[in-house]
Amino acid sequence: TRVQQFSASGRTGYNLIADWPGGDANQVVMAGSHLDSVTTGPGINDNGSGSSAVLETALAVARSDYRPTKHLRFAWWGAEELGLVGSRYYVNSLGSAERAKISGYLNFDMIGSPNPGYFVYDDDPTIEKTFKDYYAGLGIPTEIETEGDGRSDHAPFKNAGVPVGGLFSGADYRKTSAQAAKWGGTVGQPFDRCYHSSCDTTANINDTALDRNSDAIAYAVWELSQ
Repeated sequence: TRVQQFSASGRTGYNLIADWPGGDANQVVMAGSHLDSVTTGPGINDNGSGSSAVLETALAVARSDYRPTKHLRFAWWGAEELGLVGSRYYVNSLGSAERAKISGYLNFDMIGSPNPGYFVYDDDPTIEKTFKDYYAGLGIPTEIETEGDGRSDHAPFKNAGVPVGGLFSGADYRKTSAQAAKWGGTVGQPFDRCYHSSCDTTANINDTALDRNSDAIAYAVWELSQ
């Protein structure tokens, strides 16, 4: 585990990088989430939900003494809300040979929205299929994620040619009647009415969505690292 320091807007920021020992160092599967929030809100869904789920997955890996074929790396980014600063710094700090070793980066930003949807990034087909297969097994339909496309920490990886994927439960877009029919919830209301607001507290989490998405993260980490 290491802390990576960087500067953003005249202030010091930090990334936390944790490597699970073993696995092929030339094939690295990464899972990450940002730790910071906007100044106007506590940031429990955005993004305590994603960062805690990545931590729980890392702890599950440790508890099971998992021996993956590929190398596992977990990351918690600083200064995402300032413009993906931490994740971009990390990607730029890698040489081209090191970037080429990353076989996939999985990003999790807002996965416990109170009026949730189940959105899957439509980037790398293998990663996308892994998540869709998991939800199909639960009988839960998914949609392609478009609201946050390019606005979270997967973007620097994608721009560097790294395969990316991830999950999202919705922000300030409003739930349609068709979406409410398959997912439940309230038609015409935002997926997260407290997005970037002071009410993004622990009361702003849908426990079922957080639980399902957290399980999906663990499933994908295991599947993609075998």
